[in-house]
Amino acid sequence: MTKDDLVLFLDGVGRTLVGEKVNDTKTTLEVKNPSVLHVQPNSENGQIQVQLIPIFFKEFAAPDSDGTWNFNKSSITLCKGVELDDRLVTQYENMYSVVQAPEPVGAGAGDAPVVKLFDD
Repeated sequence: MTKDDLVLFLDGVGRTLVGEKVNDTKTTLEVKNPSVLHVQPNSENGQIQVQLIPIFFKEFAAPDSDGTWNFNKSSITLCKGVELDDRLVTQYENMYSVVQAPEPVGAGAGDAPVVKLFDD
């Protein structure tokens, strides 16, 4: 995925969405991994915090499921001419990248020496 694969748009209730464009027809926009761009002020210093929140959490889908979402163009507003900041793109990529589970403790240890923590 590249930065050019991402699409930015407003949905019917005014949320800003970011997703990976899969297909674009005259009437629909097909998007993979759509996320809401959530903005809130930090109460401590007044700065704005930006966070991406998935529309649907992958934890609720089957492991091999890789669905897409079709948005009717009559109910969304597409954004044109805005290039997303690299930090936001990186956050999006990290959110949807495949995370490899760490090796279980003791796996592959084979003949590793036993470490004694206490004297007997």
